[in-house]
Amino acid sequence: MDVTVAICTWNRAALLDKTLVRLREIAVPAGLSWELLVVDNNCTDDTQAVLAKHLRHLPLKALIETKQGHSHARNQAVAEAKGKLLIWTDDDVLIAPNWMTDIAAAAARFPDAVFFGGPVRPWFERTPPAWLTRHLPRLSSVWALLDHGPEVRRLASAEYCFGANIAFRTDVLRRYPFDPDYGRVMARLTGGDETRVIDQIRKDGWNGVWVGPAAVDHFLPEDRMTPRYVFEFYRWASYQGYATFAKDDSPRSFGAPRWIWNKYFAASFKAKLRSGSKDEAWLDALLHAAKWRGLIDRFRAERKTKS
Repeated sequence: MDVTVAICTWNRAALLDKTLVRLREIAVPAGLSWELLVVDNNCTDDTQAVLAKHLRHLPLKALIETKQGHSHARNQAVAEAKGKLLIWTDDDVLIAPNWMTDIAAAAARFPDAVFFGGPVRPWFERTPPAWLTRHLPRLSSVWALLDHGPEVRRLASAEYCFGANIAFRTDVLRRYPFDPDYGRVMARLTGGDETRVIDQIRKDGWNGVWVGPAAVDHFLPEDRMTPRYVFEFYRWASYQGYATFAKDDSPRSFGAPRWIWNKYFAASFKAKLRSGSKDEAWLDALLHAAKWRGLIDRFRAERKTKS
């Protein structure tokens, strides 16, 4: 088989339905064989009914992964995939009509490349607030948005692709399983699962290709267009980045270094002071407060683990 398309889902039945409707409409190159794997990661909504609705219209195989977490679901999809190229997308995207055609063409054009990625553009539930639009270039990773341009070209070493629109040669990907310590787990905003895989692949000498025409639109619900969501995203990122600070043995207060508490309170105060303007200084303070809060939470969690 030529291509496997894989989607991991958790309680997004209505959005998944829209994604599958769009998948039914995409162009499939003549002679290309493909399958669609949808991994249900313990959904409690109408996901199974949505999958049943599309079974007759797509080469769909429904899987269930009971170990909670995006990486567990992804690893099951990798194990089940029959396609030589495994294309990942999400359960909350609208896919461009020539998406599969463009990715398959890039894979044929660059036979030495092992991963491929395309643009992830915003699909807003409502008109975003002015502060979000103003700061979107800086905050694009919060909502997994990405655009390296319209070309088809090799990726630079500092350029990455996001999981809503990324493909791997399956035989290579099987050597690099997704780490369950990374990636979303239910509502927990942890990530970095595909980034770690890309880093490992590059370390071993392989490269990737950017496929500019192969775009998807990623749903941004109203409840994620808030400063609180931005704070939580960066707090979890800092929580995961604890290793740099793990050996800190400075004086503690309430389980975390006092100097980190001081920086957290200072940044929080500044963010609150400038919250009316939502300017660059406000955003800087908000992100710093999130960083220090994430480290505080991780230090406190590590203390509980050791006690």
